[in-house]
Amino acid sequence: MTIEKVIKEYDKVKAFPSKVDISFLRNNFDPILKENYPDVRISWACNSCVKNQMSLLLSWLITKETKEAEAVKKKRNVRKKRTPKKKS
Repeated sequence: MTIEKVIKEYDKVKAFPSKVDISFLRNNFDPILKENYPDVRISWACNSCVKNQMSLLLSWLITKETKEAEAVKKKRNVRKKRTPKKKS
C-alpha cells in the first residue's frame, strides 16, 4: 500500500488497513513528520497521539496534492507564443 492510500483510508474509517503494521508506520510516516514538523514528538503507542499525527499527515497530503494540481494546471494553461509574421 502507498502512503497516500493509508492516510486516506485512515481518514475515512479512523482505522489502519490490516496490511499496515507498526514498522510500516515508523518507516514511512516518521520521516515525513520529522521533516515537516520537527518539534512534534512522534509516538505510535497511544491512540490520541496516532490521531494527532494522522491529522498532521492528512494536512500534509492535502497541501501536497493541491501543489501538484496547481502545477499541472499551470502546465495546461501555458500558451505557445505566436511567431511574428515576416513583413515582405
